[in-house]
Amino acid sequence: MDIKEHQRSIYLTRQRNFFAGLSGLAVLSAFLAVGKLALVEEKIIMVPGISREMIIEGEKVSRSYLEESAVLYASCLLDLTADTISAKRDMVLKHASLRSKKNIEALQQYFAIKEEEHKKFGLMTFFAPKKLQVDTKTLQVIIEGRLTSTFGKKGIEEENVKYLMSFDFVGGFLKIKEFSRLLPKEQGDTK
Repeated sequence: MDIKEHQRSIYLTRQRNFFAGLSGLAVLSAFLAVGKLALVEEKIIMVPGISREMIIEGEKVSRSYLEESAVLYASCLLDLTADTISAKRDMVLKHASLRSKKNIEALQQYFAIKEEEHKKFGLMTFFAPKKLQVDTKTLQVIIEGRLTSTFGKKGIEEENVKYLMSFDFVGGFLKIKEFSRLLPKEQGDTK
């Protein structure tokens, strides 16, 4: 009987040691996972809200794809502060059509002027789109909305504005080609 009790005791001891080892490994792996999560920097990329179909077929893109792209670029081109201009400039120029040197220079000049204005006057601008006119054949969008400008801490100016955005479809990607403000006499003319 002593031998059987001794064997049972050894069996229980081994079983206890095995489960203690597994518990120790589980605790160690949990600490390693927490350490990894604490040290890792992750970038989360938010895409614009897509509420309808986004079709690209051959050289044609859907109306909704042009609309979503125009709203995204309008935010990058018009929602500006002195701190965000350089990052937004880099993003827009990275996704600009390289087919026309004149258009690239116009976008660069636009950002240079805006950067100077925003730093000089402590300017912040915000654009709220209200209406989009989309031409899928020419890949042009006229975007209308309200541009709010804040000067320093006290001055606020609001105005209704229209902008023309032209796009190029290059290598399966829709790239911004042109961005210009339509003045009241030009607002009916899309070139």
